[in-house]
Amino acid sequence: MNAPTHAGLRVITLTLPTLNGVGHAFELLETQDMSLLLALKEIRGALPATLLDNFVCHAGACNTCRILIDGKPALPCTTFTRDLANQVRVEPGNHAQGWDGLRDDTRRMHGC
Repeated sequence: MNAPTHAGLRVITLTLPTLNGVGHAFELLETQDMSLLLALKEIRGALPATLLDNFVCHAGACNTCRILIDGKPALPCTTFTRDLANQVRVEPGNHAQGWDGLRDDTRRMHGC
């Protein structure tokens, strides 16, 4: 991607697993105060549904969007791209134990 660069912005590369487990790199232009969740939503059409079907509250309250960023657990709704390297590997994560009931209730409330 040959995106134009602007002062204070950069091109970031997110590598995500495909359904067969092979990583696929997506490049996008980072915007000011972009969360990783917003970045993932920008490339949503190219993502496996299983990676994006868990984003519910968008505020870090429900833990339903927990993923792995370069192998470390994180919440994309409270992680800003400015705090990440230029190249990041993102993988589905496991929800914290004991959160299943809240996750299910939250998903029902949001019509998921």
